[in-house]
Amino acid sequence: MESEILIVVLAFPILGAFLLSLLRGRVQDWLAFLLPVLYLAAGIEAVRAVVNGSSLQATVTRLPWLDEAGVFSLRLDALSAILLLVVLIIGFLVMAFSIGYMGPRNKEHPVLRHEGNSRYYFFLSLFIASMVGLALAANLFVLFFFWEATTLCSWALISHYSRRPFAVMAGLKALIMTHVGGAFFMIAIAVLFGLTGSFSFEALRQVSAEAKVVIFLLLLLAATAKSAQVPLFTWLPDAMEAPTPISAYLHAAAMVKAGVYLMARVIIESGELPGWSGSVMAAAGLVTMLVGLIFCFYQDDLKRFLAYSTIAQLGYIMLGLSLFILGSKTGYVAGVFHIACHSVAKALLFLSVGFIGMRLGVKSISRISGLSKKMPITSFCFMIGLLAVTGIPPFSCFWSKLTLVMGIFSLKGAAVPLISILFYAEIVLAFLWYLRVGQNVLFGQPSEAVAAIEHDRATAGTGYMNLLLLALALLTLLMPLIVYPFLKAL
Repeated sequence: MESEILIVVLAFPILGAFLLSLLRGRVQDWLAFLLPVLYLAAGIEAVRAVVNGSSLQATVTRLPWLDEAGVFSLRLDALSAILLLVVLIIGFLVMAFSIGYMGPRNKEHPVLRHEGNSRYYFFLSLFIASMVGLALAANLFVLFFFWEATTLCSWALISHYSRRPFAVMAGLKALIMTHVGGAFFMIAIAVLFGLTGSFSFEALRQVSAEAKVVIFLLLLLAATAKSAQVPLFTWLPDAMEAPTPISAYLHAAAMVKAGVYLMARVIIESGELPGWSGSVMAAAGLVTMLVGLIFCFYQDDLKRFLAYSTIAQLGYIMLGLSLFILGSKTGYVAGVFHIACHSVAKALLFLSVGFIGMRLGVKSISRISGLSKKMPITSFCFMIGLLAVTGIPPFSCFWSKLTLVMGIFSLKGAAVPLISILFYAEIVLAFLWYLRVGQNVLFGQPSEAVAAIEHDRATAGTGYMNLLLLALALLTLLMPLIVYPFLKAL
């Protein structure tokens, strides 16, 4: 019975997607809130069974033409439990936030008569299901299936504002560039199947050292596209054409986290890999971290600023995971830890920006100042998000970045000083720049756009959105405690 809960966890958001697509109006809004609660409750019930370090496995079906390799099965262990919690917690908050955002009170993108909302909720619930399936995948074939499903959902949601040509082009760009990663993924599992007749993670230990490195590098290229690493990162800033709740989910719990999760899974399952492959991955992470930071300096749109911030943070995760190959288990734990810690901080920032854009009709840094005088709760949450993502104690990313520092110090070799200097430089510069953005947006005299904010009947139904932001602000304190038992089991 315990293993069957995995099928339930996956089935709920799939069924919810079809149900939401058939409904309209207030009933749809209520179910858009209640169904994710059900998804989360099922997920928590499953996770409780593995909190002591055990695992669950369930077979969904078999593909007979692939013999023993065609087992479509799910597995929940400590690593997948961390991603599953992130996917379902952020998924609930994003869908609940969408109820207010995808309506007529949104000054930036007003939605009249629920136009397009059935399509929106269908693909968002299916997106959650795809990420659940990816987290629970028991072999590389199942992981690849849900990997491609997330690509499809992201394309549909990035292109949601289909009357805007740039939104359509942004969705197409994301589809093409992430499919580049999908092609490398497909080649990797084809090589593995050709050599072993299996798609299982355990098969990675059965191939020769040379073949293992080839498969690892192919999967690294797949993750590079999916997780917006240099040079395949330009689709992510353009994807900010999506509705802001979708941007929050993309950055906090979905697409970009799929790539780093793939590498976390492959590294831990592959056994020993040559040190130079870890050096390649670490170098790619460092370059991405610095490129993301540099592009932050030139952004005026708040969402694009946050997009490049995410790219830099994904570089942190790749760097941490690579340290396992170089001999630091602590670095690997830090990378996985940062997946969870970054998720709540970045979701808080994006949803805060979404509420700001919804009330002001603009997201331009140069056109917003003095926001704290008109929107104090939202401003407080936005500042908490900035402090959390830059690693200020006691917020979430402080603990994951501290663990990464410990991982770097546990290494030996000539590259350690270089990694340390670049890492610390990024942390300091990012903190100073994010503080500058926060000061410009939140303090000073209210700008014209901020002064025009009115609290009237049109905005009366949006107060609950601040409660969601406050819940996320609280999670920036609690998320390290939530995932700690699973980190111990890695």
